[in-house]
Amino acid sequence: MEPASIRYKNPGAMWGSALARKWGAEAKAVTLNDGKGQGNNIAVFPTYVQGICAQLDLWRTSPNYRNKKFADAIAIWSGHNEVESYISFVLKRVPGMTRNTVMNDEFWKGPMGIAFLKAQAWHEAGKQYPAPDADWIEAQRRVFGSIVPASPPVQKPTPTAAPVTPADHVKVGGAVVATTAAAGAAAAVQHGVTAPEILLWIGGLTAVAVVAFIIGYRIIKGHWPWISTGNQSQGVSLLSPQPSEKSLELASAQLALSSADLLVKPSPLLSAPSPRRKPSARRSPKTRTPRKSSSSSSKTGGKKSSPKRKSKSKS
Repeated sequence: MEPASIRYKNPGAMWGSALARKWGAEAKAVTLNDGKGQGNNIAVFPTYVQGICAQLDLWRTSPNYRNKKFADAIAIWSGHNEVESYISFVLKRVPGMTRNTVMNDEFWKGPMGIAFLKAQAWHEAGKQYPAPDADWIEAQRRVFGSIVPASPPVQKPTPTAAPVTPADHVKVGGAVVATTAAAGAAAAVQHGVTAPEILLWIGGLTAVAVVAFIIGYRIIKGHWPWISTGNQSQGVSLLSPQPSEKSLELASAQLALSSADLLVKPSPLLSAPSPRRKPSARRSPKTRTPRKSSSSSSKTGGKKSSPKRKSKSKS
């Protein structure tokens, strides 16, 4: 049976952890029965490249190993088990490496870093690790390029300008202006155009539309709408059409004919006699003046004698 580090594609024989899961390890690690009684376990990776990425990322980011000397870092890695034999094994397989070599980013980016990872994997497996050279180089590129294969990035759709249809156009004075400013602005931002440049672009497009409207109106109407001539009334609307010279002459002729017709034919209002008013049949009531009492009326009865009526003589 192959050693656990080869079976589980874990060249550093590292434990299960959040960093291991970051590079695609299974959620549950496998417990090792190595007889050391330390409760050791090992993370399980789907590919050699992912296992090498986790191995390298742990060495360069963990505070237990980052920027430490090789002898100090490997003692922590091995759990202080057989440290000297581990150091000797590695130094024989990594040319130029010493006990005091500092394991910083410069070390991990160079060829000595890959050589160390191979030597460590060989020591953990008890034999040369079967991962090809291309896998070690690819893992180094992914770690320093921040490429995480465990969770592939979601490809966001590139915003594209929508096709312009006849309904998306506005006719202004004979000029056609496409109403796709929003799509154009999104595309401009994607290509690195700043916001002031976008505003200048929109302002320029608006100015072109206004000029086109004015030119088109002048061509169609033949005059500027806001300039009034000398004989125009100030109260007339700026956009109201002006009467032509022929229409004015025709109106004057019709007015003259109407005046002549009135002079020839007398008005029926002047020739018709006014109706007389009938006298009212009701007479005003006559007031009756009281007569004075005669001197011959008797004073004993206290009554006034009624006047005698004069007899009318018959003819």
